[in-house]
Amino acid sequence: MNSILTLAKMKKFQSKTDKSFTNILTGYKSHQTYFDALMQGLLPFYNCFPHGLKSDDESHIVIRDHQFYPYFYDSSQLTFQSLRLLTQSLSAKTLQLPSFYPVTNHLFVQQQVRQCFILYKDNPEIFRNDLVNLYQSVEKCLGTCYSYLLLPDGSGQHFSKSDILIECGITEDEIDLALLKEYNVITAMIRQHPKLSGLYIRIPLHSASEKTSTLLEQRYTVERMAAIRHVKQHTIEDHLIEMMIKDYAFDWKQFISESEVVEIRQLYRLHKFEKLKPYYENSSIDSYFKIKLALCLVIKEAYDEAGANT
Repeated sequence: MNSILTLAKMKKFQSKTDKSFTNILTGYKSHQTYFDALMQGLLPFYNCFPHGLKSDDESHIVIRDHQFYPYFYDSSQLTFQSLRLLTQSLSAKTLQLPSFYPVTNHLFVQQQVRQCFILYKDNPEIFRNDLVNLYQSVEKCLGTCYSYLLLPDGSGQHFSKSDILIECGITEDEIDLALLKEYNVITAMIRQHPKLSGLYIRIPLHSASEKTSTLLEQRYTVERMAAIRHVKQHTIEDHLIEMMIKDYAFDWKQFISESEVVEIRQLYRLHKFEKLKPYYENSSIDSYFKIKLALCLVIKEAYDEAGANT
């Protein structure tokens, strides 16, 4: 994990404290931590050290920077587990195995896979082609590819990470970093896929944010939602930002105009300010909530346009 920590440190803003950085890596659940992670390109590192950082995690190796898609670490991990279970399930059906022990017992993963399984169960060759095309795209994007070795057959047999180290002649540190990149790219590709998109798993919203999301369907204003929930307006605004960062769709045009997003987009592309105040001072927008919402849109848009690169 040394290379992962080194790469994460390369992305840390100088204006951010070490505590803020550690909160991201250890998965501290706060709206500010989510936003800090998005701004610094650190969502793929959020909660990758859930048990805390250790002194031996420090590294002085030199590695190249890498642009990730803006998906949470846990989201990419679970999405890949969904792909593994779907691969196993379709393989077991093709082999007509009466039963098998699933590679994951995660209930939500199993629910997601069940939907995709229905799409492919009568045409497993289509899934095979989609899987091959997916991994060809991953290899084209990253240059190398290892995670396909972790895909199981119908009975659940697959390479272990130790097997990959021996087979490919790489170190554990190298495979950890390689898989971090691969899972992130795979998640981005699955999310956009016409059939495999059902495997994409978002990390859950806070329970309070979940309640706010149900009110959005009524197209209430922030003020109205705050009154209904008996909370302050900025609390509702935090919920909306969380939804945007965690990739829960809603009609953002209820809260900010396209012209205001254009203003922030121009400032972001020219300066990439580390703090919100310069955006406030150099735009006509008089709301920090709108600025944060626009930055969420612009940053996600920028990654979608550029794609991940090596």
